[in-house]
Amino acid sequence: MNGGVRSGRDAVIMEEMSRRSPVQSLRARTADLAPPPVLLVPAALLLVLMLVVSGCDGTSRARAGGATSDAGTDTAVSTAPPGDRGSVTASSVTASSISPVSVGVTHRTLIDPTRSTGARGDHGPTESRSLPLTIRYPIRSEDSAAAVTDPASAEVEDAPPAGRWPLIVFAHGLDASAATYAGLLHELAAAGFVVIAPEFPLSSNTVDAPAIEGDEPEQARDMRFIIETFTHPSDGDPIAGAIDPGPVGVMGHSDGAQTALLVGFAPAYRDDRIGAVVAVSGRYSTFGGRWFAPDRPALLVVQATDDELNPFRYGEELVRLDSGPASLVAVDGVTHLGAVTDARAIGPVGALVADMFAWRLRSVTAARDRIPADSLVAPLRPVASHG
Repeated sequence: MNGGVRSGRDAVIMEEMSRRSPVQSLRARTADLAPPPVLLVPAALLLVLMLVVSGCDGTSRARAGGATSDAGTDTAVSTAPPGDRGSVTASSVTASSISPVSVGVTHRTLIDPTRSTGARGDHGPTESRSLPLTIRYPIRSEDSAAAVTDPASAEVEDAPPAGRWPLIVFAHGLDASAATYAGLLHELAAAGFVVIAPEFPLSSNTVDAPAIEGDEPEQARDMRFIIETFTHPSDGDPIAGAIDPGPVGVMGHSDGAQTALLVGFAPAYRDDRIGAVVAVSGRYSTFGGRWFAPDRPALLVVQATDDELNPFRYGEELVRLDSGPASLVAVDGVTHLGAVTDARAIGPVGALVADMFAWRLRSVTAARDRIPADSLVAPLRPVASHG
């Protein structure tokens, strides 16, 4: 499984919106997330995520210490404490003050000194783990650029965050990067989330050396490290100050989906702060211990019907084996990478994922109610759902 070309790593892992326009939909989702969070969802209120269309499969269905931040050549970010940005809170933010075209983006490098990194090409091993981050987040509309040629995709470098929003950590696939998924990640931030996308040191294509498969266990630890860092922030960090203290969402594509599944469901790597997992073009394994304990997070599987690397049956297997809340949605007529990069898929997938996270992380009932319609917007198609 990877973001580009597949090679023989499977043995390693087995071992070790309704039909609104995109802008209308994102405005509604941003408004939905404005009220204060409800942090716990009673099990009795967990509802089916998707409609099951006729003809569907009847089986429907850690703390890492010592974090340091190295600005290096990355773009600097504001160091003003949250209270110095006009006392914006989730309860005071509305769709009129944060529009769906208002997204800030910043870059950081997070360093975990407690774990080493193996050699990659001409790059020798290091005694620490370096994680460049791309971070997107909602901003005030007045902080967006005055003259933008494409408002639907406008992002403002280093604008101050506004409000407090749920955190999503996104894992890229093999030989891919955060930039590969820029369109989708923008959609999620515009819908009302802080979205952090790391570059994994052995698998990102931002390094001038061949990508190395089989590093998903360390990538799962990377995701835990990011969650720990941004949910236990140092004073005055504007990004951490923009993150809601409630449950966290994780999402990934291909090997990144495997990474998200490990941190969400594998006993050896899971993080109890995670409230929902989205796996795009992933697959099941028993690595890290038996997955899918009864108390684990809700799962949404998005699988391309024309996936040339991870067949559609892999998505069916994931949902079938998960006894908790789980749903499978097909992306018709697209390839492995197209499920998250094809222009036909980005908007519908973004809307579906945003509503799933809004419901599971913030108990937004309006988002829950939109999910069945979201899953029917072409090229999406609901396949299985339970729990």
